[in-house]
Amino acid sequence: MDQLTQNSPDLSIDAERKIAKSFMGRVEWEMIAIGLGQFSLWIATWALVIIGTIPLYAGFLIALFTACNAYLPSHAGQHGHLSGGKKNLQWLDYWVGQISVIPLAQSHDILKATHLKHHAYTNDSDLDPDFFHGHAKNWWDAAVNVNVGYNDDGPAMKAIEKHQENDPKFEAALEKGGSWVFLFYFAQIILAVLYPIETLLLWWIPKRVATSYLGIVFSYFPHSGLDKGRYKDTRFWTNRMPRFMNHSMQIHTMHHMYPKICHYDEAKAIEALKPFMIERGMPGAEYIPEKLRWNPVTYIKEAYFGGR
Repeated sequence: MDQLTQNSPDLSIDAERKIAKSFMGRVEWEMIAIGLGQFSLWIATWALVIIGTIPLYAGFLIALFTACNAYLPSHAGQHGHLSGGKKNLQWLDYWVGQISVIPLAQSHDILKATHLKHHAYTNDSDLDPDFFHGHAKNWWDAAVNVNVGYNDDGPAMKAIEKHQENDPKFEAALEKGGSWVFLFYFAQIILAVLYPIETLLLWWIPKRVATSYLGIVFSYFPHSGLDKGRYKDTRFWTNRMPRFMNHSMQIHTMHHMYPKICHYDEAKAIEALKPFMIERGMPGAEYIPEKLRWNPVTYIKEAYFGGR
């Protein structure tokens, strides 16, 4: 019995946290580069289209690409990844995060406030702001719901209003972020008057398509149909595409397990924490391969995913 005990792996919570902590605390330079890079490309695209250097259809495709890559750096900033948790670098979390989501006409403060409530109340039908699109009937409904759920009378706003009533800091974040929302609204009106077709194809349509894309890969596929609870509210999933084409959301379960682990370190963390994930009964953990590289979840069996 003593020999068996000595050879048994330590799958305790303390051992899990010790390993997870080893992946935390670095400045995620990759996200800083993506955030500033995609925004610079977006601005350059506007200039090149307006002066006639590139055709509008090419500008639309570039703008669509930048919009689909605009949220992830802000998401990293929301969790302190851009600063690595260092107080003297926290300005990176805010400013890179805010600059990055300009193609989406969004406020980093509002996105952070609502996203942290999503983490605190994942899959709660009353308090999770993402529940309406995260638990849609199918991926198409998720794409539609994420664009209407945050309207004044939308289902997501009901959860937000509850948090406004009970959390003064949450309300303050929404008020602060409202200045950016107003600025973007005003800017789009001015640009629509000066460059109506360009504004439609370089800003309005790309941000809508990107928002739908985010509702599908960030919310619906990782969370739909799952219960509440730290180890059971997010799944591994596959759509048979390389994970980087989905912002690695196939392994989003790692993020909900330990949000302080940087996005680009999640694959390595999963390799180290896989035995703990299986032990905790995380959805799909038993199917992930031993090594996670460019397309780590292509071979995950789909039976547990309910046919989605």
